[in-house]
Amino acid sequence: MRVGLERLKEILPKEENLTAILPTGYGKTRFFKQNKDLLKNLGKTIHALPLQAIVSDFYQDMKGVLGDDVGYQMALSIPDADKRPYLSRKYMITTIDSFLLDFYGIPVHEIFRSKWHSDLALLFARTSNIILDEYHLVTAVDVDDADREFAKVISVVEDIRKSSLKKFIIFTATLPRQLIKTKSLVLAPDGHPFLDSSRGMEAVWDPNDDFISVFSDYTNRVKTFIDKVEKGKKIKKIKDILRDNKGRKILIILNHIRDVEKVATELKAETNCYFVHGLFTYESKQRLVNKLPNCLVATQVIEAGVNLSFDILITDIAPAFSLIQRAGRILRGVNDITSKNGEIHILVDNVEEQVKGVYDLGITKKTLELLEKASNINWRLPEKERMDYLRLIMGIEQEIESVIKHSESDPNVKNFLTLLSNIILSPQKIIGNLDELFHGSFIRSSSLIPMVVRGETASVSWERFLKIIKEAKELQFSYLLLDTNTERTVKVTAEDIIDKRPLTTMLRILRRIRREEKVDEDSSGFIKIAPKGFICPDSFIGEENIGEDKLYYIKG
Repeated sequence: MRVGLERLKEILPKEENLTAILPTGYGKTRFFKQNKDLLKNLGKTIHALPLQAIVSDFYQDMKGVLGDDVGYQMALSIPDADKRPYLSRKYMITTIDSFLLDFYGIPVHEIFRSKWHSDLALLFARTSNIILDEYHLVTAVDVDDADREFAKVISVVEDIRKSSLKKFIIFTATLPRQLIKTKSLVLAPDGHPFLDSSRGMEAVWDPNDDFISVFSDYTNRVKTFIDKVEKGKKIKKIKDILRDNKGRKILIILNHIRDVEKVATELKAETNCYFVHGLFTYESKQRLVNKLPNCLVATQVIEAGVNLSFDILITDIAPAFSLIQRAGRILRGVNDITSKNGEIHILVDNVEEQVKGVYDLGITKKTLELLEKASNINWRLPEKERMDYLRLIMGIEQEIESVIKHSESDPNVKNFLTLLSNIILSPQKIIGNLDELFHGSFIRSSSLIPMVVRGETASVSWERFLKIIKEAKELQFSYLLLDTNTERTVKVTAEDIIDKRPLTTMLRILRRIRREEKVDEDSSGFIKIAPKGFICPDSFIGEENIGEDKLYYIKG
Protein backbone atom coordinates (compact mmCIF):
# COMPACT_ATOMS: atom_id res chain seq x y z
CA MET A 1 0.00 0.00 0.00
CA ARG A 2 1.32 3.45 -0.96
CA VAL A 3 -0.77 6.09 0.70
CA GLY A 4 0.41 8.91 -1.57
CA LEU A 5 -0.76 7.10 -4.70
CA GLU A 6 -4.05 6.14 -3.06
CA ARG A 7 -4.75 9.76 -2.13
CA LEU A 8 -3.70 10.88 -5.61
CA LYS A 9 -6.27 8.48 -7.05
CA GLU A 10 -8.97 10.03 -4.83
CA ILE A 11 -8.33 13.70 -5.54
CA LEU A 12 -7.19 13.66 -9.17
CA PRO A 13 -10.75 13.51 -10.59
CA LYS A 14 -11.75 16.52 -8.45
CA GLU A 15 -8.82 18.89 -9.01
CA GLU A 16 -8.22 20.84 -12.22
CA ASN A 17 -4.68 21.80 -11.21
CA LEU A 18 -2.52 19.58 -9.00
CA THR A 19 1.13 19.00 -8.12
CA ALA A 20 2.07 15.59 -6.66
CA ILE A 21 5.31 15.85 -4.66
CA LEU A 22 6.35 12.24 -4.11
CA PRO A 23 9.82 10.68 -3.59
CA THR A 24 11.99 9.23 -6.35
CA GLY A 25 11.13 5.58 -6.92
CA TYR A 26 7.68 5.95 -5.32
CA GLY A 27 5.82 5.03 -8.51
CA LYS A 28 4.33 8.37 -9.60
CA THR A 29 5.46 8.18 -13.25
CA ARG A 30 3.79 4.78 -13.69
CA PHE A 31 0.71 5.79 -11.67
CA PHE A 32 -1.70 5.14 -14.55
CA LYS A 33 -0.25 1.68 -15.12
CA GLN A 34 -2.09 0.65 -11.95
CA ASN A 35 -5.08 2.95 -12.54
CA LYS A 36 -6.23 2.53 -16.13
CA ASP A 37 -9.90 2.83 -15.13
CA LEU A 38 -9.18 6.29 -13.72
CA LEU A 39 -7.44 7.24 -16.96
CA LYS A 40 -10.49 6.03 -18.90
CA ASN A 41 -12.71 8.37 -16.88
CA LEU A 42 -10.36 11.34 -17.12
CA GLY A 43 -10.23 11.21 -20.91
CA LYS A 44 -7.44 12.16 -23.29
CA THR A 45 -4.14 12.71 -21.45
CA ILE A 46 -0.65 13.80 -22.51
CA HIS A 47 2.23 12.70 -20.27
CA ALA A 48 5.41 14.72 -20.99
CA LEU A 49 8.81 13.52 -19.74
CA PRO A 50 12.21 15.26 -19.71
CA LEU A 51 14.29 12.72 -21.69
CA GLN A 52 13.76 10.65 -24.84
CA ALA A 53 15.23 7.50 -23.25
CA ILE A 54 12.50 7.56 -20.59
CA VAL A 55 9.79 7.94 -23.24
CA SER A 56 10.94 4.75 -24.96
CA ASP A 57 10.99 2.63 -21.79
CA PHE A 58 7.74 4.08 -20.48
CA TYR A 59 5.91 3.59 -23.80
CA GLN A 60 6.77 -0.11 -23.87
CA ASP A 61 5.62 -0.41 -20.26
CA MET A 62 2.27 1.31 -20.86
CA LYS A 63 1.62 -0.41 -24.19
CA GLY A 64 1.27 -3.70 -22.35
CA VAL A 65 -1.46 -2.19 -20.16
CA LEU A 66 -3.32 0.22 -22.45
CA GLY A 67 -2.83 -1.45 -25.83
CA ASP A 68 -3.91 0.70 -28.77
CA ASP A 69 -4.92 3.59 -26.48
CA VAL A 70 -1.27 4.59 -26.03
CA GLY A 71 0.93 6.45 -28.53
CA TYR A 72 4.15 8.44 -28.43
CA GLN A 73 5.76 11.47 -30.01
CA MET A 74 9.42 12.55 -30.03
CA ALA A 75 12.19 13.18 -32.54
CA LEU A 76 13.52 9.63 -32.31
CA SER A 77 11.54 6.56 -33.37
CA ILE A 78 10.70 3.47 -31.31
CA PRO A 79 10.70 0.30 -33.47
CA ASP A 80 7.23 -1.16 -34.11
CA ALA A 81 5.58 1.53 -31.97
CA ASP A 82 2.65 3.87 -32.65
CA LYS A 83 4.10 7.32 -33.32
CA ARG A 84 1.30 9.88 -33.42
CA PRO A 85 2.27 13.20 -35.04
CA TYR A 86 -0.54 15.26 -33.49
CA LEU A 87 -0.55 13.68 -30.00
CA SER A 88 -3.85 12.09 -30.98
CA ARG A 89 -4.00 8.86 -28.95
CA LYS A 90 -6.00 8.72 -25.71
CA TYR A 91 -2.81 8.43 -23.62
CA MET A 92 0.16 10.12 -25.28
CA ILE A 93 3.71 9.80 -23.99
CA THR A 94 6.04 12.48 -25.29
CA THR A 95 9.05 14.62 -24.48
CA ILE A 96 8.56 18.01 -22.90
CA ASP A 97 10.27 19.59 -25.94
CA SER A 98 7.79 18.03 -28.39
CA PHE A 99 4.76 18.79 -26.25
CA LEU A 100 5.60 22.46 -25.76
CA LEU A 101 5.98 23.01 -29.49
CA ASP A 102 2.63 21.36 -30.23
CA PHE A 103 0.94 23.33 -27.44
CA TYR A 104 1.80 26.53 -29.31
CA GLY A 105 0.76 25.21 -32.72
CA ILE A 106 4.20 24.19 -34.01
CA PRO A 107 3.86 20.53 -35.11
CA VAL A 108 7.23 18.89 -34.52
CA HIS A 109 7.05 16.56 -37.53
CA GLU A 110 6.02 19.40 -39.87
CA ILE A 111 8.46 22.06 -38.70
CA PHE A 112 10.34 22.21 -42.02
CA ARG A 113 7.27 22.24 -44.29
CA SER A 114 5.87 25.43 -45.79
CA LYS A 115 2.40 24.57 -44.43
CA TRP A 116 1.60 23.42 -40.91
CA HIS A 117 -1.49 21.82 -39.42
CA SER A 118 -1.14 24.18 -36.45
CA ASP A 119 -4.83 23.90 -35.65
CA LEU A 120 -4.58 20.12 -35.14
CA ALA A 121 -1.40 20.34 -33.06
CA LEU A 122 -2.84 23.07 -30.87
CA LEU A 123 -6.27 21.43 -30.58
CA PHE A 124 -5.01 18.04 -29.38
CA ALA A 125 -2.46 19.59 -27.01
CA ARG A 126 -4.82 22.11 -25.40
CA THR A 127 -7.88 19.87 -25.07
CA SER A 128 -5.97 17.10 -23.28
CA ASN A 129 -5.20 16.62 -19.62
CA ILE A 130 -1.54 17.57 -19.20
CA ILE A 131 0.99 15.80 -16.98
CA LEU A 132 4.46 17.36 -16.76
CA ASP A 133 6.86 14.93 -15.12
CA GLU A 134 9.96 16.55 -13.50
CA TYR A 135 9.82 19.22 -16.22
CA HIS A 136 12.61 21.34 -14.68
CA LEU A 137 15.09 18.52 -15.41
CA VAL A 138 14.75 19.05 -19.17
CA THR A 139 17.60 21.57 -18.95
CA ALA A 140 21.34 21.08 -18.59
CA VAL A 141 22.08 18.44 -21.21
CA ASP A 142 24.93 19.67 -23.45
CA VAL A 143 24.14 23.37 -22.87
CA ASP A 144 26.16 26.54 -22.60
CA ASP A 145 23.81 28.83 -20.66
CA ALA A 146 22.10 26.87 -17.89
CA ASP A 147 20.67 29.90 -16.07
CA ARG A 148 18.93 31.29 -19.15
CA GLU A 149 17.62 27.86 -20.13
CA PHE A 150 16.13 27.20 -16.68
CA ALA A 151 14.50 30.65 -16.68
CA LYS A 152 12.94 30.01 -20.10
CA VAL A 153 11.41 26.71 -18.97
CA ILE A 154 9.88 28.41 -15.91
CA SER A 155 8.24 31.08 -18.09
CA VAL A 156 6.86 28.60 -20.62
CA VAL A 157 5.39 26.18 -18.07
CA GLU A 158 3.65 28.98 -16.18
CA ASP A 159 2.09 30.18 -19.43
CA ILE A 160 0.87 26.65 -20.19
CA ARG A 161 -0.68 26.34 -16.73
CA LYS A 162 -2.67 29.53 -17.32
CA SER A 163 -3.68 28.52 -20.86
CA SER A 164 -4.56 24.84 -20.45
CA LEU A 165 -8.24 23.98 -20.89
CA LYS A 166 -8.25 20.65 -19.03
CA LYS A 167 -6.39 19.24 -16.04
CA PHE A 168 -2.85 20.50 -15.44
CA ILE A 169 -0.82 18.07 -13.33
CA ILE A 170 2.82 18.05 -12.24
CA PHE A 171 4.58 14.90 -10.98
CA THR A 172 7.78 15.73 -9.10
CA ALA A 173 10.09 14.85 -6.25
CA THR A 174 12.24 17.94 -6.46
CA LEU A 175 10.28 21.00 -7.61
CA PRO A 176 11.07 24.09 -5.46
CA ARG A 177 8.07 25.57 -3.65
CA GLN A 178 8.19 28.90 -5.55
CA LEU A 179 7.44 27.00 -8.77
CA ILE A 180 4.36 25.28 -7.32
CA LYS A 181 1.35 27.32 -8.44
CA THR A 182 -1.38 24.72 -7.83
CA LYS A 183 -2.85 22.74 -4.97
CA SER A 184 -0.27 20.13 -4.03
CA LEU A 185 -0.17 16.68 -2.48
CA VAL A 186 3.01 16.14 -0.43
CA LEU A 187 4.24 12.90 1.07
CA ALA A 188 5.55 14.26 4.39
CA PRO A 189 4.82 13.84 8.12
CA ASP A 190 2.70 16.48 9.88
CA GLY A 191 4.79 19.42 11.06
CA HIS A 192 7.46 19.02 8.36
CA PRO A 193 8.82 22.53 7.55
CA PHE A 194 8.27 22.05 3.80
CA LEU A 195 4.51 21.98 4.35
CA ASP A 196 2.76 25.32 3.89
CA SER A 197 -1.03 25.41 4.06
CA SER A 198 -1.08 28.93 2.60
CA ARG A 199 0.26 27.39 -0.63
CA GLY A 200 -2.55 24.81 -0.72
CA MET A 201 -0.40 21.90 0.40
CA GLU A 202 -2.02 18.71 1.68
CA ALA A 203 0.21 16.33 3.64
CA VAL A 204 -0.27 12.59 3.36
CA TRP A 205 1.54 10.08 5.59
CA ASP A 206 1.04 6.61 6.99
CA PRO A 207 3.83 4.66 8.77
CA ASN A 208 2.33 1.46 7.31
CA ASP A 209 2.97 2.64 3.74
CA ASP A 210 5.37 0.01 2.36
CA PHE A 211 7.72 2.70 0.99
CA ILE A 212 7.69 4.79 4.20
CA SER A 213 8.18 1.80 6.50
CA VAL A 214 11.25 0.66 4.57
CA PHE A 215 12.92 3.98 3.73
CA SER A 216 12.53 5.30 7.29
CA ASP A 217 15.70 3.28 7.95
CA TYR A 218 17.47 4.86 4.96
CA THR A 219 20.13 6.84 6.87
CA ASN A 220 21.24 3.67 8.65
CA ARG A 221 21.55 1.92 5.29
CA VAL A 222 22.98 4.67 3.07
CA LYS A 223 25.76 6.98 4.26
CA THR A 224 26.54 10.28 2.52
CA PHE A 225 30.12 11.61 2.34
CA ILE A 226 31.30 15.03 1.18
CA ASP A 227 34.73 14.29 -0.30
CA LYS A 228 36.96 17.35 -0.73
CA VAL A 229 39.40 16.55 -3.51
CA GLU A 230 42.73 18.26 -4.16
CA LYS A 231 43.32 19.64 -7.65
CA GLY A 232 44.19 16.85 -10.07
CA LYS A 233 43.35 14.10 -7.56
CA LYS A 234 39.72 13.35 -8.57
CA ILE A 235 40.52 10.16 -10.50
CA LYS A 236 42.68 8.89 -7.63
CA LYS A 237 39.79 9.46 -5.21
CA ILE A 238 37.38 7.60 -7.50
CA LYS A 239 39.84 4.69 -7.77
CA ASP A 240 40.16 4.55 -3.98
CA ILE A 241 36.38 4.30 -3.58
CA LEU A 242 36.19 1.61 -6.26
CA ARG A 243 38.97 -0.33 -4.54
CA ASP A 244 37.08 -0.24 -1.25
CA ASN A 245 33.89 -1.51 -2.91
CA LYS A 246 35.00 -4.33 -5.18
CA GLY A 247 32.18 -6.51 -6.46
CA ARG A 248 29.50 -3.88 -5.86
CA LYS A 249 27.40 -2.02 -8.44
CA ILE A 250 28.83 1.48 -8.80
CA LEU A 251 27.42 4.54 -10.57
CA ILE A 252 29.67 7.54 -11.24
CA ILE A 253 27.89 10.71 -12.44
CA LEU A 254 29.97 13.67 -13.62
CA ASN A 255 28.62 16.98 -14.90
CA HIS A 256 30.67 17.28 -18.11
CA ILE A 257 30.96 14.94 -21.06
CA ARG A 258 34.72 15.46 -21.33
CA ASP A 259 35.17 14.36 -17.70
CA VAL A 260 33.06 11.24 -18.24
CA GLU A 261 35.22 10.17 -21.17
CA LYS A 262 38.48 10.99 -19.36
CA VAL A 263 37.57 9.18 -16.14
CA ALA A 264 36.16 6.13 -17.95
CA THR A 265 39.34 5.83 -20.03
CA GLU A 266 41.49 6.01 -16.87
CA LEU A 267 39.39 3.40 -15.10
CA LYS A 268 39.22 1.00 -18.05
CA ALA A 269 42.69 -0.36 -17.40
CA GLU A 270 41.83 -1.38 -13.83
CA THR A 271 38.08 -2.04 -13.83
CA ASN A 272 35.37 -3.31 -16.12
CA CYS A 273 33.79 0.17 -16.25
CA TYR A 274 31.65 1.56 -19.08
CA PHE A 275 30.39 5.05 -19.80
CA VAL A 276 27.42 6.85 -21.36
CA HIS A 277 26.51 10.49 -21.98
CA GLY A 278 24.15 12.68 -23.99
CA LEU A 279 26.14 12.29 -27.23
CA PHE A 280 25.69 8.51 -27.39
CA THR A 281 23.28 7.36 -30.04
CA TYR A 282 19.78 6.54 -28.85
CA GLU A 283 20.22 2.92 -29.95
CA SER A 284 23.55 2.56 -28.09
CA LYS A 285 22.03 3.91 -24.86
CA GLN A 286 19.32 1.27 -25.09
CA ARG A 287 21.85 -1.53 -25.64
CA LEU A 288 23.87 -0.33 -22.66
CA VAL A 289 20.87 -0.21 -20.33
CA ASN A 290 19.83 -3.70 -21.45
CA LYS A 291 23.31 -5.01 -20.48
CA LEU A 292 23.80 -2.86 -17.43
CA PRO A 293 27.42 -3.18 -16.24
CA ASN A 294 28.49 -3.24 -12.57
CA CYS A 295 30.37 0.03 -13.04
CA LEU A 296 28.96 2.90 -15.09
CA VAL A 297 30.29 6.43 -15.62
CA ALA A 298 27.61 8.82 -16.89
CA THR A 299 26.43 12.38 -17.19
CA GLN A 300 23.01 13.50 -15.94
CA VAL A 301 21.29 11.54 -18.76
CA ILE A 302 20.95 8.73 -16.21
CA GLU A 303 19.17 10.91 -13.62
CA ALA A 304 15.40 11.14 -14.00
CA GLY A 305 12.97 8.29 -14.55
CA VAL A 306 15.57 5.64 -15.42
CA ASN A 307 14.66 2.59 -13.36
CA LEU A 308 18.18 1.42 -12.49
CA SER A 309 19.62 0.50 -9.11
CA PHE A 310 23.23 0.67 -7.90
CA ASP A 311 24.93 0.20 -4.51
CA ILE A 312 27.42 3.09 -4.57
CA LEU A 313 27.12 6.59 -6.05
CA ILE A 314 30.11 8.80 -6.79
CA THR A 315 28.98 12.19 -8.08
CA ASP A 316 30.17 15.67 -8.85
CA ILE A 317 28.63 18.36 -6.67
CA ALA A 318 25.45 19.69 -8.32
CA PRO A 319 22.26 21.57 -7.33
CA ALA A 320 19.99 19.89 -4.77
CA PHE A 321 17.32 18.80 -7.28
CA SER A 322 19.92 17.06 -9.43
CA LEU A 323 21.67 15.32 -6.52
CA ILE A 324 18.29 14.03 -5.30
CA GLN A 325 17.63 12.41 -8.68
CA ARG A 326 21.11 10.88 -8.72
CA ALA A 327 20.73 9.53 -5.20
CA GLY A 328 17.47 7.97 -6.34
CA ARG A 329 19.49 5.43 -8.37
CA ILE A 330 21.07 3.99 -5.18
CA LEU A 331 19.32 1.01 -3.55
CA ARG A 332 16.30 2.13 -5.50
CA GLY A 333 13.83 -0.62 -4.70
CA VAL A 334 12.35 -1.97 -1.48
CA ASN A 335 14.24 -5.25 -1.87
CA ASP A 336 17.53 -3.38 -2.34
CA ILE A 337 17.22 -1.15 0.71
CA THR A 338 16.25 -4.05 2.99
CA SER A 339 19.10 -6.34 1.92
CA LYS A 340 22.11 -4.06 1.30
CA ASN A 341 24.00 -1.02 2.53
CA GLY A 342 24.95 1.85 0.21
CA GLU A 343 27.18 4.90 0.01
CA ILE A 344 26.91 8.29 -1.68
CA HIS A 345 30.16 10.18 -2.28
CA ILE A 346 29.84 13.82 -3.40
CA LEU A 347 33.10 15.04 -4.94
CA VAL A 348 34.06 18.68 -4.40
CA ASP A 349 37.11 20.30 -5.96
CA ASN A 350 36.71 23.51 -7.99
CA VAL A 351 32.93 24.04 -7.75
CA GLU A 352 32.87 26.76 -10.39
CA GLU A 353 34.59 24.50 -12.91
CA GLN A 354 32.47 21.49 -11.92
CA VAL A 355 29.19 23.23 -12.82
CA LYS A 356 30.31 25.70 -15.49
CA GLY A 357 27.86 25.77 -18.40
CA VAL A 358 25.67 23.09 -16.82
CA TYR A 359 24.21 24.31 -13.52
CA ASP A 360 23.66 27.55 -11.64
CA LEU A 361 26.72 28.30 -9.48
CA GLY A 362 24.78 30.03 -6.69
CA ILE A 363 22.31 27.16 -6.28
CA THR A 364 25.17 24.64 -6.26
CA LYS A 365 27.19 26.52 -3.63
CA LYS A 366 24.14 26.82 -1.39
CA THR A 367 23.47 23.10 -1.78
CA LEU A 368 27.04 22.35 -0.71
CA GLU A 369 26.73 24.66 2.28
CA LEU A 370 23.63 22.81 3.46
CA LEU A 371 25.20 19.39 2.96
CA GLU A 372 28.30 20.35 4.93
CA LYS A 373 26.10 21.20 7.93
CA ALA A 374 24.26 17.84 7.85
CA SER A 375 25.66 14.71 9.47
CA ASN A 376 23.67 12.53 7.08
CA ILE A 377 20.67 12.95 4.81
CA ASN A 378 17.65 10.91 3.81
CA TRP A 379 17.57 11.39 0.02
CA ARG A 380 14.44 9.27 -0.40
CA LEU A 381 11.99 10.16 2.38
CA PRO A 382 11.02 13.25 4.43
CA GLU A 383 11.78 12.95 8.16
CA LYS A 384 10.45 14.78 11.21
CA GLU A 385 13.82 15.85 12.62
CA ARG A 386 16.80 15.01 10.40
CA MET A 387 17.98 16.55 7.14
CA ASP A 388 16.09 15.14 4.16
CA TYR A 389 15.59 15.91 0.49
CA LEU A 390 12.66 18.30 1.03
CA ARG A 391 14.66 20.35 3.55
CA LEU A 392 17.48 20.47 1.01
CA ILE A 393 15.09 21.85 -1.62
CA MET A 394 13.82 24.42 0.90
CA GLY A 395 17.38 25.54 1.56
CA ILE A 396 17.94 26.73 -2.02
CA GLU A 397 14.72 28.75 -2.28
CA GLN A 398 16.45 32.14 -2.13
CA GLU A 399 18.76 31.16 -4.99
CA ILE A 400 15.82 29.81 -7.02
CA GLU A 401 14.09 33.16 -6.47
CA SER A 402 16.89 34.96 -8.31
CA VAL A 403 16.42 32.64 -11.32
CA ILE A 404 12.67 33.36 -11.27
CA LYS A 405 13.35 37.09 -11.24
CA HIS A 406 15.64 36.63 -14.21
CA SER A 407 12.83 34.86 -16.10
CA GLU A 408 10.44 37.71 -15.25
CA SER A 409 12.92 40.36 -16.38
CA ASP A 410 13.36 38.79 -19.84
CA PRO A 411 10.27 39.70 -21.89
CA ASN A 412 11.29 37.78 -25.02
CA VAL A 413 9.77 34.43 -24.06
CA LYS A 414 6.45 35.86 -22.84
CA ASN A 415 6.14 38.19 -25.83
CA PHE A 416 6.85 35.36 -28.26
CA LEU A 417 4.30 33.03 -26.63
CA THR A 418 1.71 35.80 -26.73
CA LEU A 419 2.48 36.28 -30.42
CA LEU A 420 2.03 32.56 -31.13
CA SER A 421 -1.23 32.40 -29.19
CA ASN A 422 -2.90 35.48 -30.65
CA ILE A 423 -1.54 36.19 -34.14
CA ILE A 424 -1.49 33.86 -37.14
CA LEU A 425 2.00 33.76 -38.60
CA SER A 426 3.40 31.76 -41.49
CA PRO A 427 5.73 28.86 -40.60
CA GLN A 428 8.65 30.76 -42.13
CA LYS A 429 8.04 33.78 -39.89
CA ILE A 430 7.72 31.59 -36.78
CA ILE A 431 11.00 29.84 -37.62
CA GLY A 432 12.61 33.22 -38.23
CA ASN A 433 11.45 34.49 -34.85
CA LEU A 434 12.60 31.32 -33.09
CA ASP A 435 16.05 31.67 -34.60
CA GLU A 436 16.37 35.40 -34.07
CA LEU A 437 15.23 35.43 -30.44
CA PHE A 438 16.22 31.99 -29.13
CA HIS A 439 18.64 30.24 -31.54
CA GLY A 440 15.87 27.86 -32.57
CA SER A 441 14.31 26.87 -29.22
CA PHE A 442 12.27 28.80 -26.68
CA ILE A 443 13.12 26.34 -23.88
CA ARG A 444 16.71 25.35 -24.66
CA SER A 445 19.76 27.53 -25.18
CA SER A 446 19.66 26.39 -28.82
CA SER A 447 17.95 23.92 -31.13
CA LEU A 448 19.16 20.31 -31.14
CA ILE A 449 20.66 19.11 -34.44
CA PRO A 450 20.17 15.49 -35.66
CA MET A 451 23.33 13.50 -36.40
CA VAL A 452 23.68 10.06 -38.00
CA VAL A 453 26.39 7.96 -36.35
CA ARG A 454 27.11 4.64 -38.09
CA GLY A 455 23.47 4.46 -39.14
CA GLU A 456 22.19 5.31 -35.66
CA THR A 457 20.66 8.54 -34.32
CA ALA A 458 22.13 11.16 -32.00
CA SER A 459 21.60 14.87 -31.46
CA VAL A 460 23.90 17.74 -30.53
CA SER A 461 23.48 21.36 -29.56
CA TRP A 462 23.85 23.98 -32.27
CA GLU A 463 27.10 25.17 -30.66
CA ARG A 464 28.62 21.70 -30.79
CA PHE A 465 27.42 21.20 -34.37
CA LEU A 466 29.15 24.43 -35.44
CA LYS A 467 32.43 23.17 -33.95
CA ILE A 468 32.09 19.89 -35.86
CA ILE A 469 31.39 21.44 -39.28
CA LYS A 470 34.04 24.14 -38.78
CA GLU A 471 36.68 21.46 -38.21
CA ALA A 472 35.35 19.03 -40.82
CA LYS A 473 34.80 21.81 -43.44
CA GLU A 474 31.91 19.84 -44.96
CA LEU A 475 29.36 17.19 -43.97
CA GLN A 476 26.95 14.91 -45.79
CA PHE A 477 23.27 15.39 -44.94
CA SER A 478 21.23 12.17 -45.15
CA TYR A 479 17.58 12.04 -46.22
CA LEU A 480 15.03 9.48 -47.38
CA LEU A 481 12.96 9.69 -50.58
CA LEU A 482 9.65 8.29 -49.36
CA ASP A 483 8.27 7.28 -52.77
CA THR A 484 11.13 4.85 -53.41
CA ASN A 485 12.39 4.39 -49.82
CA THR A 486 15.82 5.41 -51.08
CA GLU A 487 18.41 6.99 -48.82
CA ARG A 488 20.39 9.81 -50.41
CA THR A 489 22.90 12.43 -49.24
CA VAL A 490 23.77 16.00 -50.12
CA LYS A 491 27.00 17.85 -49.33
CA VAL A 492 26.78 20.75 -46.86
CA THR A 493 29.76 23.05 -46.33
CA ALA A 494 30.52 25.50 -43.54
CA GLU A 495 29.51 28.29 -45.94
CA ASP A 496 25.97 26.88 -46.12
CA ILE A 497 25.48 27.41 -42.39
CA ILE A 498 23.76 30.56 -41.13
CA ASP A 499 25.30 31.47 -37.79
CA LYS A 500 22.84 31.56 -34.84
CA ARG A 501 19.99 30.36 -37.10
CA PRO A 502 19.75 26.54 -36.86
CA LEU A 503 16.15 26.17 -38.05
CA THR A 504 16.63 28.53 -40.99
CA THR A 505 19.76 26.58 -41.94
CA MET A 506 17.87 23.27 -41.89
CA LEU A 507 15.03 24.78 -43.92
CA ARG A 508 17.49 26.06 -46.53
CA ILE A 509 19.11 22.59 -46.85
CA LEU A 510 15.73 20.89 -47.32
CA ARG A 511 14.66 23.43 -49.95
CA ARG A 512 17.84 22.72 -51.85
CA ILE A 513 17.16 18.97 -51.69
CA ARG A 514 13.63 19.54 -52.99
CA ARG A 515 14.94 21.52 -55.95
CA GLU A 516 17.59 18.94 -56.81
CA GLU A 517 15.24 15.97 -56.39
CA LYS A 518 12.36 17.87 -58.05
CA VAL A 519 10.05 16.98 -55.19
CA ASP A 520 7.08 19.28 -54.55
CA GLU A 521 4.67 19.52 -51.63
CA ASP A 522 1.14 18.28 -52.02
CA SER A 523 -1.81 20.54 -51.19
CA SER A 524 -1.50 19.75 -47.47
CA GLY A 525 2.17 20.76 -47.37
CA PHE A 526 3.42 17.16 -47.22
CA ILE A 527 6.92 16.69 -48.63
CA LYS A 528 7.95 13.22 -49.74
CA ILE A 529 11.35 13.63 -48.10
CA ALA A 530 12.26 12.49 -44.59
CA PRO A 531 15.38 14.23 -43.23
CA LYS A 532 17.63 11.92 -41.18
CA GLY A 533 20.51 14.17 -40.16
CA PHE A 534 24.13 15.11 -40.72
CA ILE A 535 26.44 12.13 -41.08
CA CYS A 536 29.07 12.35 -38.37
CA PRO A 537 32.66 12.05 -39.71
CA ASP A 538 34.64 9.05 -38.45
CA SER A 539 37.14 11.31 -36.69
CA PHE A 540 34.38 12.51 -34.34
CA ILE A 541 32.98 9.05 -33.59
CA GLY A 542 33.92 7.07 -30.51
CA GLU A 543 33.25 3.37 -29.97
CA GLU A 544 32.84 1.30 -26.83
CA ASN A 545 32.43 -2.46 -26.69
CA ILE A 546 30.16 -4.15 -24.15
CA GLY A 547 30.16 -7.88 -24.69
CA GLU A 548 29.50 -8.47 -28.37
CA ASP A 549 27.74 -5.12 -28.79
CA LYS A 550 29.31 -1.93 -30.09
CA LEU A 551 28.22 1.41 -28.66
CA TYR A 552 28.66 4.58 -30.72
CA TYR A 553 28.91 8.19 -29.59
CA ILE A 554 30.07 11.60 -30.73
CA LYS A 555 33.28 12.47 -28.93
CA GLY A 556 32.89 15.20 -26.34
